[in-house]
Amino acid sequence: MGEPGHRDRTVRLRLFGVLTILSGFAALGLALFNLALPTLTRELLDVPTTMSQMLTGLLTFAAIGVALVLSGVGSMRRRRWARPAMLTVGWTWLFVGLATVVFMVANLEDLVILAGAEKASQPPQIDNLIRWMLLVPSFGFGLVVPLAVLWAYAPLDVLHTCRARHPEPDWSDDCPSKVLILALAFGFTGLLAIPLALKPVLPWFGGLLTGGPGAVVTLASGVAFVWIGWSLFRLRLAGWWATGISSVVLSVSTIWTLLKIPRVEWYRALEYPQKHIDQMLASGEPSPWPAIGATVALTLATGAYLAAIRKHFRD
Repeated sequence: MGEPGHRDRTVRLRLFGVLTILSGFAALGLALFNLALPTLTRELLDVPTTMSQMLTGLLTFAAIGVALVLSGVGSMRRRRWARPAMLTVGWTWLFVGLATVVFMVANLEDLVILAGAEKASQPPQIDNLIRWMLLVPSFGFGLVVPLAVLWAYAPLDVLHTCRARHPEPDWSDDCPSKVLILALAFGFTGLLAIPLALKPVLPWFGGLLTGGPGAVVTLASGVAFVWIGWSLFRLRLAGWWATGISSVVLSVSTIWTLLKIPRVEWYRALEYPQKHIDQMLASGEPSPWPAIGATVALTLATGAYLAAIRKHFRD
């Protein structure tokens, strides 16, 4: 039952809870799939996969899977923290999805070449099929699914349904929902630095950090993000400022690197075979402006969001 004057959203919470749990199991399946990745990429694409790359994918998808399963269980049980947790899932998913779509659109021809690298004589129809196979999942899973999650959990009826089921306050009541969503996103992103540090490729003020230096900076950034998330949760003004400053710094670093570093250096840092690099760059250097535009848009959106939640922080 919902609180008086609000619709009961139990069915919605349970339905999306089940779907989120299934998504979590799918992510855990992808984590296990990474165990077979070295063999598959070598046999199908003639692209070697290192142990660090395999472990990065394994740990990253495992972390995502666990987070989704726990959030889904909380939604099914109508916990008070389920709504901010699922909104965090939705917004994080949407931002990653937008970045993926921009990357796909900007690098579509390169990806088509990479997917069909061993089939140079294939007919144009196959190339078109590959394009659709890349774009449709990107738009579907990257945009449609997270928008559905946001639609499902944004109404206050969801919050009141959870509070009616569990009237006693819990840890999520210590922080306004809009701030808590950002805090959880920063905290989880910080934890993801652990697997990402195994194979870092980090844009860094006009250069690419890889290897040991990249791992150190990635882990340090992860620690900083966890601290920012905790500070936001505690409604400390330092966390609010750190969020804005880190957003601008990361934006400047990324844009500077996109403008200065040619695409071939990115591919080499990612350890693509030289023959695939030559094929992907045969049509010339791709434009960096789609990625730059997305970076600027994300930074402006972060600034607007921070302005909206400023009232919750103590001076």
